[in-house]
Amino acid sequence: MSGARASVIRNRGLPQKVLDTFGAYIRIDIVEDWMFPLSLVLRYMAVIFPVLLYFFQSLYLDLGPDQFAFMVIGISVTAGLQDALTGLTGRLQFAQERGTLETYMVEPVPWAIIPLAMNIWRSLSGAVLACLMVSVGALFGAPLDLSRVPLALTILFLGIISCNAIGTFAASFLVLFKRGEPVIMIYGLAAGVVGGSLFPPTVLPGWLRWLSYLVPHSYVISAERQLLMQVPPEGGVAPAIVIGALVVFCIVASASGLYVFDKSLNYAKRLGILGV
Repeated sequence: MSGARASVIRNRGLPQKVLDTFGAYIRIDIVEDWMFPLSLVLRYMAVIFPVLLYFFQSLYLDLGPDQFAFMVIGISVTAGLQDALTGLTGRLQFAQERGTLETYMVEPVPWAIIPLAMNIWRSLSGAVLACLMVSVGALFGAPLDLSRVPLALTILFLGIISCNAIGTFAASFLVLFKRGEPVIMIYGLAAGVVGGSLFPPTVLPGWLRWLSYLVPHSYVISAERQLLMQVPPEGGVAPAIVIGALVVFCIVASASGLYVFDKSLNYAKRLGILGV
């Protein structure tokens, strides 16, 4: 970047810098997606197969349409949150492999914007995938109440922000140790067991059930079932409580995640391993 260009960017206000940075990363991701159109199409077509799997499973086990809706909502939310969880570490690892990570961190914009901007497109595409899966489930007969979709989307996006915060912790690990998988793997295993994607956390033993209160997946999935199912399951968390819990989690986890990421970057710079 030329000195004149950098000077112009530095003189812009913070809101304009934020918009420009987010817009730039969205354009990068869109270009990368359209460079491989077949991969993009297959990615969105692939959402049909998990729905078909649980549809035929519900028929085989004679579980009924309500249980099918229960499972579809669980796997849809999990799939939607997965991109937000892994998008930042994937992009950072790709930048490390290409040797471009350091160039991201010297741009004349606040560094805290970078992790958020890097993952915004993957987070949005994850939300689209979740909506597509729910729509396919409705086409296959899942009894859903679509009148409260706006509130359901609000909760889904709060869950996405929460997973972005968790992804920031994984990115901190990645910057220092070149691998973010341990953090994502541990969280993914916990979310798979106590998150409630296929069964409610209430069936878990008491010594394990408390972990569900630490996993945003369990809040999001429970609220989505309360909002979208025509016959919501008993024992679910009320959407208002979920919104409050997720807002608190987003604020605390995002602030602490960015703090840890900042410390990891500074330490990696001192060691000279940032771009290694």
